Amino acid sequence: MKRSYFVVTAVIFGIFGLFLLNGQNKISDAQKKKIAALTKDINLAPDFALRDVSTDSVVTLSALKGKVVLVNFWATWCYPCRMEIPDFNDLYNKYKKDGLVILGISVSDQKKALKNFMNSFQIDYPILYGSPNDLGKITMQYGGINAVPTTFLIDREGQIVKSYPGALLKGQPFYYGFMQNLAEELGKKVKREVSPPKK
Repeated sequence: MKRSYFVVTAVIFGIFGLFLLNGQNKISDAQKKKIAALTKDINLAPDFALRDVSTDSVVTLSALKGKVVLVNFWATWCYPCRMEIPDFNDLYNKYKKDGLVILGISVSDQKKALKNFMNSFQIDYPILYGSPNDLGKITMQYGGINAVPTTFLIDREGQIVKSYPGALLKGQPFYYGFMQNLAEELGKKVKREVSPPKK
């Protein structure tokens, strides 16, 4: 994702640079179309295929087009990751009928460890796992996950709307903004379940 983003960005800056060097300050419709074609997929969420711990079925992101998806990179050893599970359970149970899917992708745990963890912690949404090689590729495609938890909000067209580094916990200052973003993608109004940040 990072590499393609930089290539596209370099091409766009190159085009603008040529216009400036040639003394042109207007972009033609044909040039606008070329720029739009180059950038249309820049925010497309990279597809992946991982197994669901509970069902052992393969889950692919591309099969969820038409849904609003939260992709949560986490690990069982991460305390903030554990803290956000109850809030994710609440969100999933409240909005799954509106098209919300939450996918927890463990960055380091294998199936047995995840099953043991899920015997102690109730998790209502799918938890996915894969080989270290597959997980390494996926995390790099998502810009390199340097810390967990990290969550991506993906719209119904498969575009990344926003990323949220750190735990998404009710009562935190940025949680209200996250809920506004989520509600907008779900096409719902946010009820005052959480208070907006105080000024």
